[in-house]
Amino acid sequence: MPLWTPLAVALLGIIGVVAGQFVNAHREDRRWRREQAREDVRWARERRRWTEERELETERYWRDQRLRIYTAFLAAISNLRVEMRYAGDKLRDGAELDRARRERLLDLAATARDLYAPLGVVGPADVRDQATELIRVFAESLSCLLDGHSVDTAPLLGLVRAFAGTTRQVLGTEPEDLTGHATERSESS
Repeated sequence: MPLWTPLAVALLGIIGVVAGQFVNAHREDRRWRREQAREDVRWARERRRWTEERELETERYWRDQRLRIYTAFLAAISNLRVEMRYAGDKLRDGAELDRARRERLLDLAATARDLYAPLGVVGPADVRDQATELIRVFAESLSCLLDGHSVDTAPLLGLVRAFAGTTRQVLGTEPEDLTGHATERSESS
């Protein structure tokens, strides 16, 4: 057997092994790129899902904060209105406001003003405007009461109810149509 035959076979074997390695490496490269593309898509989907969850969580947090701030302000302003009504009734009966009632009125007014401040941060413009108007009207009425003049608190109640309605709309808790539901119930009876 000539010497070149084993050398040619060895050379062909080496070329075959190297070519096989190249083909295998190329196939492995393609598989790796496909896996990488799948991972990129999966990570993009995960990132998008995480971002949506985070945005929803943030939205819920600020809704809860607004709810807490609005209800605290409404409670304070309602307490002040009730106390002003009692003071007005007392003045209408001819009595004067005692020191304890004056201090209570001033404390409630201070509480309402303190709770008004966060509305400027978390409330939209219409809520802030209505709250500002509430504070202004209540301050004028309180000033009249403290000067010894009786005040009608019915308009104040209207302002409080309007503010409550606006906050319910902002928070998305406003019932669609209460009168329609009541009518349906009464018709079905």
